[in-house]
Amino acid sequence: MLGAVLPSLAVFAQTNPLDRYRIHDHIDSYGNLDLRLTHYTAIPSPFEVKGNLDLSKSLVTKIDKGVVINGSLKAHNSAIVSVAPGVSIKGFADFLGSPLTYWPAGIMVGGYLNFTDTQLKSLPPQLHVKGDLSIIRAPITELPNNLRVDGNLYLGGSSVNAFPQTLSVTGNIFLGGNQIGEWPEELNLGGYVVQ
Repeated sequence: MLGAVLPSLAVFAQTNPLDRYRIHDHIDSYGNLDLRLTHYTAIPSPFEVKGNLDLSKSLVTKIDKGVVINGSLKAHNSAIVSVAPGVSIKGFADFLGSPLTYWPAGIMVGGYLNFTDTQLKSLPPQLHVKGDLSIIRAPITELPNNLRVDGNLYLGGSSVNAFPQTLSVTGNIFLGGNQIGEWPEELNLGGYVVQ
């Protein structure tokens, strides 16, 4: 019986984008769009969210070019696998536990980036993070050259064991048990390295 129900749910999920009419059922008076635990698989694009966007535990798989979030993006344990270049997020972006594998160049984020427990495998060259960067327990093996982090860098449990030639971290580097064999030729560190 359960096997008969699950395929029908998968078909339902594949055909359930959020349209511009139903979106108003999920926006509060501050402009925050709350899609936590919803069955929608896509959000409209172009689209502007006046506040925060919460996709935690939702079935939304991607955010397309043309989406502007004037607050922060929270996508804990969501189905997000991609964010397109051209997306703008004024606050932080938090993908804790999501299947996201790649972070392309051209995404504007105004705060921290959290890729903890994601499937992240790469970051773009010359990435500038305007807050903390966490890749804890992500399978990423290397950091991009000329990485600039305006906060703390969290590495624990990732596969990173060497730093790029040029690295700038305004705060601390938390290794979380990672053993670093190669250190940058040019390291600009505002805080400490914490094992």
